[in-house]
Amino acid sequence: MFLSRLNLDQRKAFLAITMKVIGADGALDPRERQMIEAMRYEMALYTETDLPKGYVSIEEMAKPFDTREAQVILMLECIALAYADEDFAGEEQKILRELAMIFKFSEEEATAMENWVLRYKTLVKEAVAMFSK
Repeated sequence: MFLSRLNLDQRKAFLAITMKVIGADGALDPRERQMIEAMRYEMALYTETDLPKGYVSIEEMAKPFDTREAQVILMLECIALAYADEDFAGEEQKILRELAMIFKFSEEEATAMENWVLRYKTLVKEAVAMFSK
C-alpha cells in the first residue's frame, strides 16, 4: 500500500519484522507468502535481503522507523499481513501490540489502524468482484 514511501533501511527492517509476524502462528499460509512477495516487489527488493541472524528484538528491528509516517506504514502493512490468512492469531496480535507500545500509539489509534485495514480489505474484495461481472 505505502511501502514505497519507506527508505532502504526501513524496507529491510520491515521485511525482518514481517517474517516475525507471519512466523508467529507457526505456519506460513500461501496467501502470506504471496503478500510478502508483492510487498518485496512494491519496495523494489527483488533479490534476497539479509535478515538479522539470531535473536533480534522487535524494539531493535523497529529503530529505523523514526517518523510517525514510517511507523503508521509499518503498522498498517503488518496488520494487513496478519489478516492475509484470515486468522489474526494471538501471537501476531502480540507483536503488533508490542509495536504499538514501542511507537507510543494509543489503543484508539491502534484500533483505528486495524479498522482502516479491514475497510481497505473490504474495498479490495468489492473491486475484485467487479472484475468478474
